Amino acid sequence: MSFCESCGNPVYRLDRTCASCGAPVTQNGQSARNGSQSRNSVLEDISPRTPYDVLSSWGFVGSIFLMSIPVIGFIITIVWASGGASNLNRRNLARAYLIFVGLSVVLSIALAFFMIASGISIDQLYNRFY
Repeated sequence: MSFCESCGNPVYRLDRTCASCGAPVTQNGQSARNGSQSRNSVLEDISPRTPYDVLSSWGFVGSIFLMSIPVIGFIITIVWASGGASNLNRRNLARAYLIFVGLSVVLSIALAFFMIASGISIDQLYNRFY
């Protein structure tokens, strides 16, 4: 990310003027007023991947698919949740997935205890509804 030369506030790579002070933004040694940035200079301005990059929709789909693999997916999820992911969105997705799995296990155990305590078997429960 680059910063405004006048006020020092952050500016994005496609901004032509600073949102704070209105000064023209200089990128790659060219004035933003020039407007004649070639495709190559815009591509050169793209910074390398950072942990703060937005994860694409297909990135989320692929991550959820990998996490749903029975044993290996659970290991991958733990690794990503503990900081092994290079993207913070993927790390947060893995943490949310682990929370969801944990809540599902707790609720399943609570339901099993409730059924045992009330004396309802699976067969009786199935016969009540079908």
